[in-house]
Amino acid sequence: MSKSLPVLLYHSISPWTNPISVDPDVFESHLMAMTAAGWRGVTLAEAAAHIRDGRELSGKAALITFDDGFLDNHVFAAPLLRKHGHHGVVFAVTGRIVDEELPRPTLDDVWNGFVDMTDLPQVQNPVRKGADGLRVRRELFFSWKEARAMEASGTLRVEGHSFRHRSVFTGPDFKSVFRPDVRKRTFDRVEAEVVFGLPRFDLGPALAHRAFLPSAEVYDLARQLTPQNRIEAHQFFSDPTNEAKLVSQLRRIPKERRGRLEDDDEFRERLTEELIACRDGLMNGLGRMPEALAWPWGRYCPQALEIARALGFTLFFSTTLGPNLPKANPLHIHRFKAKEKSPKWLLSRLRIYSKPLLARVYGTLHG
Repeated sequence: MSKSLPVLLYHSISPWTNPISVDPDVFESHLMAMTAAGWRGVTLAEAAAHIRDGRELSGKAALITFDDGFLDNHVFAAPLLRKHGHHGVVFAVTGRIVDEELPRPTLDDVWNGFVDMTDLPQVQNPVRKGADGLRVRRELFFSWKEARAMEASGTLRVEGHSFRHRSVFTGPDFKSVFRPDVRKRTFDRVEAEVVFGLPRFDLGPALAHRAFLPSAEVYDLARQLTPQNRIEAHQFFSDPTNEAKLVSQLRRIPKERRGRLEDDDEFRERLTEELIACRDGLMNGLGRMPEALAWPWGRYCPQALEIARALGFTLFFSTTLGPNLPKANPLHIHRFKAKEKSPKWLLSRLRIYSKPLLARVYGTLHG
């Protein structure tokens, strides 16, 4: 019987406590447990040979992946993977990869006595005070030099996770408006002009939905009723009655006048621009053609898949649960989220997703 390839999904490997982060000590305990139980984290080339080309993998094989391209993948994840003999893939948001003159220190530098732990980049607290005195959220992402260094070590391959990782408005309904608050999520930007007081229309992943474009009437009213200076807007929204009045007035605009959906040409042009920017960024930054794409939030539409395949991507990673059999479906590769839980929990999930029938049943029940 053919085996299924479990694909783990991590994001941030950081001491910062949040829903998408796993502490480095917990991550290392996962890797140690995998090694002790006979599991190995394979390369993308090995995974591709299994999923796309139908080649069976020997032993207990799993693919370890990371989404987004956080700096902590370079600082913590890559050295820990090397230490324990595993490989993996980072799906990076190419528009967030930065230009740094020198690679920043990592755990390798600590182990070699070059720096102390306190000298490592402070990746555990992205919320800082801005120039205006209000709190802002600024995550750190790795650089192109760091991406090339991770690839040169043979530990982590860098592939695509879109260029902007944005959402789009999907329709005229809304419950609240945009305010100058601290962002709760890393990727909460909308593929549209956002002003204070603009209705927070229903949202969906930009590569999965046709965009709803707010009308000039909506923008004009939002600007008219809401201060556009960040400090003044913060003071405006500190009184909850102001937002209630604003929402009430915006809702007086009939739905048919709040905006329109982009047409076919606009839709395809936006998708193409996003995917070309992702592909070309990787080609220019890494000097090679990328082959894999992980969809932001695991969501995509048929048009996006068609365009991405035409651009040369051949492996597509989702966030849905299920088996990954030899030559089964390289256009929709299943992954499970590796949570900040015990090594015992992780090993139980690896066993589940290595067995085709069990992976399908479990994925159906818990997907």
